[in-house]
Amino acid sequence: MIDKVSGQLDSLIEGDFSKTERPKGNSELINLYDKVQILGDNFFHSQSNLENQRNQLDSVLTYMVDGIIATDRQGNIILANHAAQNQLNMTAEELLGKSLTDSLNIKDKFTFYDLLEKEPELVIDSVNSIGEAISLRTKFVLFRRESGFISGIIAVLHDTTAQEKNEREQKQFVSNVSHELRTPLTSVKAYLEALEDGALEDPEVARSFIGVSLNETNRMIRMISDLLTLSRIDQERLVLNKELINFVDFLTFQTNRLARLAKSNPLNSFSGNFQITTDFPEKPIWIEIDTDKITQVIDNIVGNALKYSPQGGEIHLTLSTQNRKLIVEISDQGIGIPKSDLPKIFSRFYRVDQARNSQTGGTGLGLSIVKNIIELHGGTIVAASEGIGKGTTFTLTLPYSEDLLDSNQDWDDTAEIEFE
Repeated sequence: MIDKVSGQLDSLIEGDFSKTERPKGNSELINLYDKVQILGDNFFHSQSNLENQRNQLDSVLTYMVDGIIATDRQGNIILANHAAQNQLNMTAEELLGKSLTDSLNIKDKFTFYDLLEKEPELVIDSVNSIGEAISLRTKFVLFRRESGFISGIIAVLHDTTAQEKNEREQKQFVSNVSHELRTPLTSVKAYLEALEDGALEDPEVARSFIGVSLNETNRMIRMISDLLTLSRIDQERLVLNKELINFVDFLTFQTNRLARLAKSNPLNSFSGNFQITTDFPEKPIWIEIDTDKITQVIDNIVGNALKYSPQGGEIHLTLSTQNRKLIVEISDQGIGIPKSDLPKIFSRFYRVDQARNSQTGGTGLGLSIVKNIIELHGGTIVAASEGIGKGTTFTLTLPYSEDLLDSNQDWDDTAEIEFE
């Protein structure tokens, strides 16, 4: 009997919680055996609860966006979740057992005991697992036992790269808007004051001053209109009114209209002799788009080609389809774009040539709006240039399916839209 109770205790010590047959005999030994079984049940439930809590903690740490690193009392890392591994571009094997100050590359400024005493908040520069430079706002918290004894440090790494970028862009945006509105307002104010001081008495001078003031006023109106459009895009309030059209006819109409504009040049916003050429397929290409907004896209790109090609030349448009995409390329022989500026030209208020842009009345918002309109349609737009004086090519794509017309059974394919 005693051997059976002893054997059951040995099983509990080894982690075996299975129950053996209840012995018979002395009631006191049976009582002892029952208590051993109750003790085993309590151990089993406690172990199960601890295992569940550990699994829950592992799940929380695994799916946290912030990086979490825990150390022992010597400052060596004993835990690093997936976020921390990605942020520091190191594997768990590379981090575990390594000094915290070495892993965060701060040992030249802080010792582990500095972190214990000061619990500073630091901004650490790092390169993540996909090669991006990131900023990590890092907080250190002492890890204490219930007795109050310090057993290590927990470091929380929060990636603030996107937040800091947004803050910089907001500040830059406010600065740019203030500058772009102040410049024409200052000009208008100066001309109005000149008219008030007597220039109004000279009809020719007065007409010139009024003309400049109207141009500057129109520039501000265009800018405010563009800002409102961007605001609606940012707030996801810009609605696309799509219709099924033959894009070949649509682009042909737009090209002919812009060719007439290039010859008449009513706003005197560009110079030079232009020739607009096309390479369009004869077969219709049916696609669903918001014609007003895609017209705005074409106007902006071709308009830039006219304004930034002071010697004139050829503006060539091609249209094709490939891999379920409609592709439009617009090339010019203008001043071109430096390769270093190409990634930035779709940013708001970004200008390659400030002086020339002020002369042509651009707001610096057009290409940003163009990019947003194309992306709202599910497409893409990119620019390519070999550099200054070598022209520019814009390539835009839109989703396209040859089955689109067949899926619209109520569409009369004999009734084509006439663009007038």
